[in-house]
Amino acid sequence: MLVVGILSSIAVPSFLGARNNAYDKEAQASIDAALVAAQQHYAQYGDFSDSMTSTCADSTTFPADLQKLDPNIDMVLASAVSTGPRVVSVQAAPTWNSNDENLGCQAFFATALSRSGTCWIGRTTVEGKFLLTGKVAGAAIVVKSDKNTFASTITEMSGLAVNGNAYASFKPKNSSADAALLATAELADASVACSGAVQGSGSVTAGTTVVLPSEYYSSWRSVINSAVGAAG
Repeated sequence: MLVVGILSSIAVPSFLGARNNAYDKEAQASIDAALVAAQQHYAQYGDFSDSMTSTCADSTTFPADLQKLDPNIDMVLASAVSTGPRVVSVQAAPTWNSNDENLGCQAFFATALSRSGTCWIGRTTVEGKFLLTGKVAGAAIVVKSDKNTFASTITEMSGLAVNGNAYASFKPKNSSADAALLATAELADASVACSGAVQGSGSVTAGTTVVLPSEYYSSWRSVINSAVGAAG
């Protein structure tokens, strides 16, 4: 019995970790598909505004445009939260250059909620240096390096304005495949904020459920972000 208990204490956490990892990869794949669809849309129309009008942010047509390009995942309005790994909330947004000129609808955001409780976010920008007018430093379009967070003496070598794809996430503090270990309030916080409207706002105000423009990484493997608390 002792041996069985020891083996169980090793196997169960490993199983839960592997299951969470699989859950997260499912959501990440949906985000990747949405990014590809958005880039195809951009190539056809010249920006991320919808196909019928010049509407950029909060377009009611844009999700349908992307849905046609990839019918395998559900694209929903920016104001709608993702309710699962194959439901992607999408948002387009304008960008500005260093002369504070509006460059048009040059940014795209997509969010998907993993069954692990983690909200995954993808961002792509074609041109521009800021997500808000006024050259707000905190709204600069930057991508963080793959710094080893355990090596505190290592200085990041990048943090400059970079266009292209970038990735982020946030999750409950007690993230686990075991629902019993997840506080309902924490899951609710993650779910409510897992939308294109919230994550594509360009907000520079720090919060537990809003990923700042400076908190995006160059790949999924390097994503480490804020943990959601019950107070949200």
